[in-house]
Amino acid sequence: MLIPQSVKKRKGVLAIGAHPDDIELGCGASLARLARDGVYIIAVVMTSGKSGADKLIDRHQESREALKILGCKQTIHLDFDDTRSYLQLDGMIRALEDIIHYDIPSEVEIMRVYTMHNADRHQDHSAVYQASMVACRSIPQILGYETPSTWLSFMPQVFELVGEDDFNLKLKALSKHKSQSKRDYMRSERLRAVAQFRGQQINSNYGEGFVIHKMIL
Repeated sequence: MLIPQSVKKRKGVLAIGAHPDDIELGCGASLARLARDGVYIIAVVMTSGKSGADKLIDRHQESREALKILGCKQTIHLDFDDTRSYLQLDGMIRALEDIIHYDIPSEVEIMRVYTMHNADRHQDHSAVYQASMVACRSIPQILGYETPSTWLSFMPQVFELVGEDDFNLKLKALSKHKSQSKRDYMRSERLRAVAQFRGQQINSNYGEGFVIHKMIL
């Protein structure tokens, strides 16, 4: 259905992750805050993440449950090859372009993309960054989020001020990733330390930091 030009569209955000827990780790608290403010959130997970868990575990289902907690209105799970997505760059670009053109409700205008950081040392993460930059070229703002594989070098340029309730929703969402629960970076005290450090940088209790890949104000 076409929306008349006089009708103001609802603001939307597109969050893109390489693996089923990347979005929650990188911008989970920010998405929770935005959803509470009425922003329409679409999440896209590019791979199944099978190399990071028992093959019998459905990591996409873990992700669906987690992203629902954060307030995502749509979750789209693709099945590019985990650890080999850098060999499928053209396919990932086309898949993201199709989602942007055909899957976003006509009454929603995507104003911002959250995606992987370009200096991330994980090969899937950097490939998803490259695909995002091409596929999302018409979207005004593209921000790269922080993940454990960027912790050594991540230097945020902009921050999202998030509350304790937002951060706790992030922890609740991540608790759905039971297949990853033994990983050190999933420990709540580790995640809280990062959020508190980013918060300290902006004179707040909690925060999430991002690098600017593109910013039109």
